[in-house]
Amino acid sequence: MSRAGVAVVGAGVAGSVFARLLVNRKVLDIIIYDMLRSYIKPCGEVVPARLVDTILPSLGVEIPKVVNRIKRFVFIVGNSIVREYESAYAIWYSIEKSSWVNRIRTNLNIVNKSVMPSKLARQYRIVVDARGPYSSKGMKILVWRAYVDNPGLDDDSVYIAMSGRELGLAWIFPHGDMLNIGGGFVGVSSPREHALRMIGKVVGKSLNPTQEAYSLVTIYPQIEYTLPGNVVKVGEAAGLIMSLGGEGIRPAVLSAAALADAIEVGEAGNVVFDLSKYIDKVKPLAREARLHSLMLKMASSLGDAGLKRLFENLDDDFIEAWLNGKLTNIQYVLKGLLALFGRKKSAKQVAG
Repeated sequence: MSRAGVAVVGAGVAGSVFARLLVNRKVLDIIIYDMLRSYIKPCGEVVPARLVDTILPSLGVEIPKVVNRIKRFVFIVGNSIVREYESAYAIWYSIEKSSWVNRIRTNLNIVNKSVMPSKLARQYRIVVDARGPYSSKGMKILVWRAYVDNPGLDDDSVYIAMSGRELGLAWIFPHGDMLNIGGGFVGVSSPREHALRMIGKVVGKSLNPTQEAYSLVTIYPQIEYTLPGNVVKVGEAAGLIMSLGGEGIRPAVLSAAALADAIEVGEAGNVVFDLSKYIDKVKPLAREARLHSLMLKMASSLGDAGLKRLFENLDDDFIEAWLNGKLTNIQYVLKGLLALFGRKKSAKQVAG
């Protein structure tokens, strides 16, 4: 039996996109290990619009179905709306995530089996650890997600209710005719009731959640690209997740593309992996993840009063950079500090 050059453990966004990119280029055979026959991971199912409009098409990867185009963002602390931001164009898309990943997985060589990457290190030339939070280093929080009937909220608006006491947030995202709701908080082992209380205050009524599920998210991630042997990490497994809001889909796609670009087949048919090339390509994501961790640590000491002051004083450039996944420069930390200490910038409520 012929031996594959690459084994991928985990067929979520990062693992599936990585495998698809190599298969599309017809450069080598890949075996993917995943314990589930069909992908599903509870999350908010929203992504920056540029991921769908620009990044995925440039990679030649199938794009997800867009069910909502989001332009308006309402930030809430306690019982008060502390900031509203509205753009002239869609900044986020709500997508059908599970069906998208399952389409990417179509015709990939997936073995439904739970394995440890380290156990494969001697069997394959390269082993890719794409198991998300289950193999990342950093604090883990439990996140709850459900769907509810939309009681009348605009289908282009999201509501993010934040807590400075139990550091975390609850979300309300449009998802077709429904709402995708959920939340996660540091030190709260049962986020469901906490999130439902916060969400109920926003919509003004109790809700009847369906399709409830839980998942883990890494916050304060430690960046780690490799494990002993020939194991390389990608996506959240490598710590490439954004702590402010838990954005993981875009980093998963971009890091998967970086890893695929760093792998070639040599003249003798052997797989050649350039680790330095991979690290160089994901440096911007690593810098962004570290910046998110730093700002979350700052937020952890604020409490509700500090969060209110922060959001009241942040300028629109900061809000838009955060929402677009472009919070990469240390200047944004300085802007956060200025906002915290009351240095308010002029803010437009509508971005041109």
